[in-house]
Amino acid sequence: MTARAEGTQRRDLLALVARLTGSSREVRRVEVYRRRGWTAGEVAVAAEQVAADLSAAGVGSGDRVALWLEDGPLWQAAFFGVLEAGAVAVPLDVSLEPRAVHAMASGLELVAWCTERDVPRLDLDLPRIDLDYSPPAPGPARTRPFPADEPHRPAEVVLTSGTTAAPRPVTVGHGNIRVVLDALDAGIGEYRRWIRLAPRLRIACALPLSHLYGQVLGVFVPALLDAHATQLAPMSAPDLARALRRERAWVLATVPRTLALLAHWLAARGAELWGPEGFASRLKRAHGKPWWARAILFARLRLELGPRLVAVVSGGAALDPEVAALWRTLGYVVVQGYGLTETAPMVTLDHPFDSRPGSLGRPLPGVEVRIVPDGEILVRGANVAGEVDAEGWLHTGDLGRMDEEGRLWYLGRKDARIVTPAGVNVDPEPVAARLAAEPAIADAHVLERPWGEPGVVCAVLVVHPGGDPARAVAAANEDLPDSARVRAWRVWPEADFPRTRTGKPRLRAIRAWLTGQAPGVAPPAGAPIDPLARMVADIGGVEPSALGPETRLGDALGSLDRVELATRIEMTYGVPLPMEAAAPERRLADLAAALAADTGPAALGEPAGVGCEAAPVRKVPEARWRRWSAVRAFRFAFAQGLLRPLWRSLVDLDVGGREHVGTLEPPFLIAANHLSDLDPGAVLFALRARRSFRVATTAMWEHFERSRAGGLQYALAVAGLDLVPLLQTGDWRPTLRIAGDGADRGGCLLVYPEGERSTDGSLLPFQRGLGILARDLHLPVVPCAAAGLLRVLPKGAHWPRGVWAGRAKVAVRFGEPLPAPRPDDDPRAIVDEAGDRIAALLREARTAAGGF
Repeated sequence: MTARAEGTQRRDLLALVARLTGSSREVRRVEVYRRRGWTAGEVAVAAEQVAADLSAAGVGSGDRVALWLEDGPLWQAAFFGVLEAGAVAVPLDVSLEPRAVHAMASGLELVAWCTERDVPRLDLDLPRIDLDYSPPAPGPARTRPFPADEPHRPAEVVLTSGTTAAPRPVTVGHGNIRVVLDALDAGIGEYRRWIRLAPRLRIACALPLSHLYGQVLGVFVPALLDAHATQLAPMSAPDLARALRRERAWVLATVPRTLALLAHWLAARGAELWGPEGFASRLKRAHGKPWWARAILFARLRLELGPRLVAVVSGGAALDPEVAALWRTLGYVVVQGYGLTETAPMVTLDHPFDSRPGSLGRPLPGVEVRIVPDGEILVRGANVAGEVDAEGWLHTGDLGRMDEEGRLWYLGRKDARIVTPAGVNVDPEPVAARLAAEPAIADAHVLERPWGEPGVVCAVLVVHPGGDPARAVAAANEDLPDSARVRAWRVWPEADFPRTRTGKPRLRAIRAWLTGQAPGVAPPAGAPIDPLARMVADIGGVEPSALGPETRLGDALGSLDRVELATRIEMTYGVPLPMEAAAPERRLADLAAALAADTGPAALGEPAGVGCEAAPVRKVPEARWRRWSAVRAFRFAFAQGLLRPLWRSLVDLDVGGREHVGTLEPPFLIAANHLSDLDPGAVLFALRARRSFRVATTAMWEHFERSRAGGLQYALAVAGLDLVPLLQTGDWRPTLRIAGDGADRGGCLLVYPEGERSTDGSLLPFQRGLGILARDLHLPVVPCAAAGLLRVLPKGAHWPRGVWAGRAKVAVRFGEPLPAPRPDDDPRAIVDEAGDRIAALLREARTAAGGF
């Protein structure tokens, strides 16, 4: 019996395999520079192979198998493969420290694990199943039966997020999750006929699949809707907007922090489009209008997220009402829900067409919610997997209220409530929200002061660079009742709180730090550059004490480091930061002042201090037309029909190690030494025509900037050689986007790590960019060396030498590929290893060519 036929009537999660089998919908992982994926049918094939491999390794019914993979199609294949083997999945968050996973492994009673290369190294002395993005080959017809259809057996062991304590394992059964999925499926059924009339939906999920909330929105709901599933890697707001636009997503499912950062970025873009006053005017005009009128009013801004995005789904924590209001004002549907890991994971869900701003919706069918006199939320139902009382109620530890229409409203955590010396109950969430509303405060955590008189309201603040926390606390206190006013506060020493993968602050770490603060120490009067200085110090590998307000970014950071600084600021503060804001001449104090002004990219692009001149904006055209069919046809005819025969008529090419490239599945990166402008021809025409056509050549963008006809030269180079521009200084991100797009299509990249041509044939120092390209694009590196071209066309020469009387002797050698780096690999180590291999190949090529 096929998986589809067998699964249609099942009552466990393997019923979803029937929806995967043979489906053409896409399951994709999207990163900042790469997107990789399979069809759902290929996920089903890969899952069956995982199940077979686990069975061959002795994994049986009820055994626990860890999932140590990035979120995406590989994760889904491993998850369903574990279930098909009758085992229990244990999803592990790849952001956990490997040593912490080692410490938990024995307690989790693991018997095997599934992993991939693109995750931190983890050495468990257990049978291991390795997955990669090679297209799964369909095997013979399935002969092994699925496990018995027993909904009460465990499906997975999920670790809680660990915000207030160490992560705790919760065993969740097939039936617990099916209760939630069946309720969602029934609700979808009312609109299924209308959904079928629209183009196939795409749900973009920026949530970790190690949590049930991410699984529901990123794995299960797309299967129920037969929708494309895009799993978004962590990225900054501008990159997230670009990904949503490129993916043409209909729905974004994420956590409140991501929605807040993206909303901040949208507000800055709105101010840039219409001016601050014009954007504020539009916000006022949108008040009270129907959603379609609001969507039209902000149509230009909405295009930043793509023309199809209609809804955002928030969960995992409380969404700031002001953030939700901005999304609704822009014409988007905002959906919220409530749940815990122990409720698999949903309890309530806000109906998109019958919602109340701020509420968490009504309970799902079959789920009961009760509010006890002290305000705690109790839950009862078949979805509950946690410990319950004698009457079957799960005590959540959360506070809430139910309105007259049966909607749930969240009020905070029961154990976080502060009882003042006067006996007044203070919920920290409203106080923290008021503090965070101050422009100087990026985030705030409110709790009972851990020293002195009990019941004192205390705050730990994340301060924007240049912000004045004392003034912000005083302003917030004016709007708070006397019992809730902040009596003590401290500034968190980093640019942001430590957070879980779902964006929640790690409260245990915050409380531990606050407890260690000396009670007699007064809070600082201001934090003008401290968070920024720490960020710069971390990226540049210097001591924070060595940095001061007058420190220029160029003195502490290289060009690639400044790109990382811009990205990290965008991810931390949600501020769009052009690269000219991180120019080498800019002082830390200037950048801090610009960030404190919070007036959008225009202010950040202008100098903000005496003696600081902003670098000119350098725009690198990505030339998207390079992928057009007509351009590709011209490129093939030009390179293979004209240049290759011409090259062969002038050069006697000796090639060695071609098998290292011929057997390697693209995409990959070729790293070669640089002697002459003819180097690309030597490497490309040393390959077979079909393989060389996949290789794009890199060249320094500065060459085209200096030339009068640079624009025309660049266009011709793109058309003929699929040229990818590299910047010696400045923003590398356009290069990574162009190269990543090519890699997604199976293209390869030829780079010269030296950055310039050698004049005597010796290798020059390699630049770190090679390692960053290989690491961020997940590309193996093929070392390559060429010799003989220095005699033919040395630096400064305009015409070839020694090729007219007879063909010049040129040798090219390819070496054994270096595997694609892991995310935690040091780029410099990759560069050093490639340099050693290229040096050895160069000696061999020189011998064959008779010199340089």
